[in-house]
Amino acid sequence: MNINVWSFIVSLFCIPLLLIATFYVNVTILGIHPLNIVLTITIITFVLGVIGLKDVNNWKALARSIVTICLTISFSVLLLYIIIMGNLLS
Repeated sequence: MNINVWSFIVSLFCIPLLLIATFYVNVTILGIHPLNIVLTITIITFVLGVIGLKDVNNWKALARSIVTICLTISFSVLLLYIIIMGNLLS
């Protein structure tokens, strides 16, 4: 499988990962907040989704890339909002 498919799978995996990380907001893993870990995974997935655009050869691959990019941008904005507001309120 190419990078386009893997980035799509990882972007879908970020949904339950985000939900799991929100339940463990008071737990730090090696001094790193779980939402920061999810944000890092999401940004890496976004970069891989953009790189995966070079392998587009049909409309399915294009749709998969666009969904991956839109999903990861949405997650990144949501996570940045949560992290920034959490830091401001604490």
